[in-house]
Amino acid sequence: MKVNHQQSLVLLSDIDSKHEKRILLDAREVRLRINSIGNIKIGEFLEIIPEEKACFNNVFAIDVSTVKLGVSYLGEVHAIRGATVIKKNDSLTINRTRPMIVFGEISDAQISFELEEQFKSISSARDSIILLDGDLNEITSISRPAGLFDSLKTASNVIVSISKGFVIPSVRLPKEVEDSPFIGSVLNGRSDREYLVRFKLGSPILKIEIYPKMELEELSKVLASLIFLDGVEYGYPETLRIAHIYSKILPVDALTLRYVIQKKFGIEVLREIDNRKILLGGFWS
Repeated sequence: MKVNHQQSLVLLSDIDSKHEKRILLDAREVRLRINSIGNIKIGEFLEIIPEEKACFNNVFAIDVSTVKLGVSYLGEVHAIRGATVIKKNDSLTINRTRPMIVFGEISDAQISFELEEQFKSISSARDSIILLDGDLNEITSISRPAGLFDSLKTASNVIVSISKGFVIPSVRLPKEVEDSPFIGSVLNGRSDREYLVRFKLGSPILKIEIYPKMELEELSKVLASLIFLDGVEYGYPETLRIAHIYSKILPVDALTLRYVIQKKFGIEVLREIDNRKILLGGFWS
């Protein structure tokens, strides 16, 4: 079999010409294309100053996880579980629902149902910071908690959604906040509620969204209170990290659920067959 090597779009030797160590791969063995990445424009920014006293009483964190259990004669089988973590007076309360089994393709309605169940469990929250995992726009688009958001707002709560998928290792920042904790508005975001934040010295930069909308100085105080109440040892709020852990459906949980479905309902759930592995064998992993 004859293999034709095409010219690289960008020569690796050209890229590495400024470094002492040479790349061992021949430029013909790799094709490389560099796409332009849109720059994030940071507007107004403030350093987050640690507070000696918090402006809020409690921290609530909500997360919902889904997992595909396999396939049956009814189609795909999924499981959904939510967890709520409440931090009050340095004590933690963890509530999580039993997994909800869904036959067929998972829909926004099932995720919405689980989200609303978690929101109902914190409907009595007052003067608290409520943390959500994910994109606030996506959460509100797949759920009907807008009414719940309004009721939580009237009770002097602030909702902060944090996107784990938007961790930026290197963004050009003003020199004043290159390494320190800061909050900065995003000028070219999808909404005027988007901000970039670093919770701890040297930690990753995250994207957050806020409800209700507020001035940057007020938001800086909210986040300072969050750091004081919750702690951000890994650059991420501790209660939200725990909520993610307790909502997660582990492989052993998935195995148990498949057994329960077969034992109780007589429906056999099989692991999904990977056609690529069948066709390509050991060359696909």
